[in-house]
Amino acid sequence: MHLKRLSLSHYRNYTSLALTCDHQTNVFIGTNGQGKTNLLEAVYYLCVARSCREAQDRELVRMGADHFLIQGQGQSAEGREVEVQIRYGRHTGKKVFVNESPQRNLSDLYGIMAAVVISPDDRRLVQGSPNSRRRFLDIAISQSNAAYLATLQDYRRVVRQRNEALRAHQHRESPEMAPDLEVWNAPLVALGSRIMRKRADVVAALKEEARRVHAEISGDDEVLELDYAPSFECEDPGDIEESFQEALDRSGPRERARGVTEVGPHRDDLAIRMNGVSLQAYGSQGQHKTAATALKLAEARFLWHQLQVPPLLLLDDIFAEIDAARTGRLMEMVPTYGQTFITTAKESDIGDYRQGITRFRVHDGAVTPWD
Repeated sequence: MHLKRLSLSHYRNYTSLALTCDHQTNVFIGTNGQGKTNLLEAVYYLCVARSCREAQDRELVRMGADHFLIQGQGQSAEGREVEVQIRYGRHTGKKVFVNESPQRNLSDLYGIMAAVVISPDDRRLVQGSPNSRRRFLDIAISQSNAAYLATLQDYRRVVRQRNEALRAHQHRESPEMAPDLEVWNAPLVALGSRIMRKRADVVAALKEEARRVHAEISGDDEVLELDYAPSFECEDPGDIEESFQEALDRSGPRERARGVTEVGPHRDDLAIRMNGVSLQAYGSQGQHKTAATALKLAEARFLWHQLQVPPLLLLDDIFAEIDAARTGRLMEMVPTYGQTFITTAKESDIGDYRQGITRFRVHDGAVTPWD
């Protein structure tokens, strides 16, 4: 898959943009605040209809405008020529078109083109809350599995409705579980178990690839380990439903007291260790960033395996985040990952990697070929 052309209108600091992309490596050079990261965010948005920086759609509209438009032409994961257009208006909401055909669900966009972004924000994968790691897993799986995304959306609805029932139960005088709460337990267990099995399988696939990539970047000095960490104990994957129900039974009094569902995949985590020690609790900034980068590259390899073609790889300001030796090893790996988009503040950062790349200058929301 690859992106041939990218067009923007009233997106972030871009009034208008029409960009022809190199099929291999595109490097965008400019000082901070000129719009480099916005470009990568737009490419990512074209693939999943959401910001990689977790920004709300209304925040993406250029100041003074009431809408934005992102349009891309290229080759889909299936090898078809495809045009994707996403429009958002402050009063009309978001609309997605594929080859000029409106899509009923945003999930219909997933899998047409896929992208993995590596950015300074990736430290949250290690340092941040479990929500960041769950989001990482869910997006990685959803980009290659529409059924998983549908299950995840259904599960989230059940959690919301069950929480409403729990809050309503708080005002009941009877200590017995309310019938309307019991109604939501069965779909919670069924959908949640399906999500957990898929996440566990994907973590198992990511585990060895992340270890291998991390060894390449770090120079074999450190060993990265990953494990799926459910919110309740379950020794046998075949018994997830039974273990889930038992965990719900145990947590019942606390849930009714607090008015929230305390167990399930919405409370799971991804354990990350370095040389056997939890990286969430220890480790330097450099170790955190290197581990997060290895996770993202493992995600790219996972998507490549699932889709049979490499996803778009978006590298935002990597030269400022990792030491020169690790950056060098990462840049040597880049050509093996398909079409790549890279941002950097200085042309000198590219160093020995100028050959075979297309460079662009980014200044004040304008992109021009590098002279």
